[in-house]
Amino acid sequence: MSVSNPTMQKKLGWDSDRYFQARDALVDLGLIVRGRGRGGVVRRVPVDQSAEERTVAVVVEANADPATTAATVEAVVKNELALYDPMRRVIATDWAKDHRRDPLAVEVTALQGRRSTGGTWSRPDIASVEVRTFAFVPGKYLEVATFEIKAANAINVQAVYEALAHRRSATHSYVLLHVPADQAEQLEENVADVAEAARAHGIGVITAALPGDYNTWEDREEARRVEPDPERLNGFVAKQLSEKTRDLVSRRLR
Repeated sequence: MSVSNPTMQKKLGWDSDRYFQARDALVDLGLIVRGRGRGGVVRRVPVDQSAEERTVAVVVEANADPATTAATVEAVVKNELALYDPMRRVIATDWAKDHRRDPLAVEVTALQGRRSTGGTWSRPDIASVEVRTFAFVPGKYLEVATFEIKAANAINVQAVYEALAHRRSATHSYVLLHVPADQAEQLEENVADVAEAARAHGIGVITAALPGDYNTWEDREEARRVEPDPERLNGFVAKQLSEKTRDLVSRRLR
C-alpha cells in the first residue's frame, strides 16, 4: 500500500524538515521506498528473501517430485554456503593483490536472514569495498565489487542476472563459479553459457576449482567498471555492510 508524502506528513503532524529527514532515513535503511504520485509517495518494502530462499528459487521446478526437490534444494544450499568463507578469504588476499586492490573489508553479505536489503536479488553473496585515490586525479573514489557465488550443481545463466541486479549499486560485479577439476569437462557448456551472457553485460566471470586456493582460480570474463547512482551506492553501504565497515568507509572518505 502506498501513501503520499503530504498525507503522511499531515497524519503525523510534522513540519516538512522533520518529515523528510525521517523519511529519508527510512529509505536509506531500506524500510520504505519512494514512488510516483502527486507530492511523491512512499510504501513499505516487503521482507526480503533469505540467501537460502534465493538459492531455492533457482533449482525448484514446476511439478517436480517433492522429495526430489527437497533433496536438490538441500544439496544446493549446503554446497553454496560451504563456499562463502574460503572464497571470501581468497578475495580479500590473493585475488585483491592480483587485481591491484586494497579492500577495506570483504564481507559475506548473503547471511543476513530476513533483514530487508532492498528487494529480490539485491543481496550479493560477498562484497568487497575500498576507497581509491590516484596520483594525478583529484578526489577519493568508493569502489564496491559484488560476487554472486554458485556451487557446481547450480551453474546457470540466472547467476548473471542476479549479478546485474547487484551492479545497480556497485562499481564491479562478478559471478564466481565453483568448478571442481573432475567436473570441469561436463560443466564447460554451462560455464560457457554463463560467460557469454556475462560478456554482453560487462559482468565478470571467475571459475575456481578449489574455493580456498587462488592458484586454481581463473578469470573467464573481466568485469566492466560502471558508475552507479550515488544514492544507490550509498544505500548499498548502509544496508549491506557491517557497522564496522561503514565506519571504516566513512573515515577513509573524510
